[in-house]
Amino acid sequence: MHKIILFLVVFLSSALSLEKENIIDVLERYNKAFGEENYSEIISFFDYPTSFNLKDKTVTANNRFKLRLIYKKLRGDIPEYYSYSKWGKINIQLIDNDIAIVNADFSRYDNSNTIFYSGSVQYCLRLKNNEWKIFSLTPYESIKLLN
Repeated sequence: MHKIILFLVVFLSSALSLEKENIIDVLERYNKAFGEENYSEIISFFDYPTSFNLKDKTVTANNRFKLRLIYKKLRGDIPEYYSYSKWGKINIQLIDNDIAIVNADFSRYDNSNTIFYSGSVQYCLRLKNNEWKIFSLTPYESIKLLN
């Protein structure tokens, strides 16, 4: 009986670890596409409708064309000396096996490999056709737990 329980614990642990790796892989590839201004690649990481939840408003993209326009605007607002971004701390919550809430810190680097901006974003991803797709993102400065 103990062997069965141990097997189940190891199996579930490795399955969750694999999902975490899959989600981080999606975020890494998304981040790379963002740095390279590869809009076709960027929008491939999303499911529709997609919401961008800003402090003062929510912007929604219902299709690839609108999402491309949003990213051209977002990317256009970043200084020309931007070179790449790196993830910092990433926390992932898995909800009912097909929704993931990811809180991620990131830093943007300039051409001399110096951080010029750091921030945080909450991503909501959905498992669709065995692929994790972003359907919502919310940039933020801090999170406070209200218990």
